[in-house]
Amino acid sequence: MSEPVQVQSLPAAMTEDIVASSRDGILTIDPHGVMTSFNPGAEAIFGLKASDVVGCTVAEVFLPLEDLDDFTDCVLEAVRTPEEEHVAAISLNRGGSVLHLSVRAVLLHRKGSEEQIGVLVMLADESERVELLKKTAERERERAATGRFIVAVLTIFSVFTLLLEPIQKLAKAHFYDLGPVIALLTLVVIAFFLERFVSPGVKMFKLNLRPKRRYMVAALLWSLGFCAAMTLGKALWLSHSANASEPRRLFSFLVLDDGTRVTEPGLFMVALSIYLVSVLFQQFAIRCAIQAPLQTFLTGVIAAPGWTANLVATLLFAVLHAHLNPVVSLAVIAPSLLWGWLFMRSGSILPPILSHAIIGVYAIFVLGIFAGLDQV
Repeated sequence: MSEPVQVQSLPAAMTEDIVASSRDGILTIDPHGVMTSFNPGAEAIFGLKASDVVGCTVAEVFLPLEDLDDFTDCVLEAVRTPEEEHVAAISLNRGGSVLHLSVRAVLLHRKGSEEQIGVLVMLADESERVELLKKTAERERERAATGRFIVAVLTIFSVFTLLLEPIQKLAKAHFYDLGPVIALLTLVVIAFFLERFVSPGVKMFKLNLRPKRRYMVAALLWSLGFCAAMTLGKALWLSHSANASEPRRLFSFLVLDDGTRVTEPGLFMVALSIYLVSVLFQQFAIRCAIQAPLQTFLTGVIAAPGWTANLVATLLFAVLHAHLNPVVSLAVIAPSLLWGWLFMRSGSILPPILSHAIIGVYAIFVLGIFAGLDQV
């Protein structure tokens, strides 16, 4: 028969080297609660020197330190009942970062006997694993929020498609075209519901009703410049398409988009008021319920999340105006990109609302660029 293999233990010096080089914190405590060893890993974790703590009690060393109540309780409980294994999870603030540690306290025996000589406490740094779990959980929350966002957008366009025929009939009957307003209002309701009741941790809206003054001034100047460009564009178009039998004017006051001239200023003011109110809903829905959350979801995923979100929101905005005339749908793309840019740089809904009101009122109710297109 072969003789049993003798398992040789590591020399004491090698064992000490292993303990000293370990990144984990390792410390030992005698049955009276006095620290008997404190390795460099523990020194780095607690910011203490072994020479200052060895020979002191656990209470003397750790009770004066902040954020160590759970650790101290675990160690003291291990000293009182060493026959049981004790574990705890603690977090320590160290230089602006947070250390996440798992603590395990076990009974320490003398070699070759059952004599209890104290407690061995091991602290493993779990910070990387905890941060990875947090990032994974955050990605899952973002995926869930993205799914809810897609559901909201698909729902609004499904509702809009189902209502398309009555919306067209309503507009052709010379009423105000409520198509985009109905669709956008539905989106606002859906987005509000998602934030308040389905996903309270995800901020869908980005209102910021107190933007810096320079952003409002910039919105005003860009809008005036855009209006000047529209005036020049219409003047050039009129000069190249002059028709003696049907003379066209540069400005079309009191003319609706279907070409009907309004004889009562009061009726014109009603239409103007309805339009201004609709501007609030349009910008709130497109910028706050679509562009802002989409930019949040795309940040860190693609190179230009702001402009991508702006372009997508603009295309959706254009689609909502395409049910009667594609010319109007194409015409709103350029100003919508401007409004999205104002929203991006200011982080507020007020600059795009101001710009939309100025450009929209001037284009529709003063310049009359859509007159005769049978589109409001």
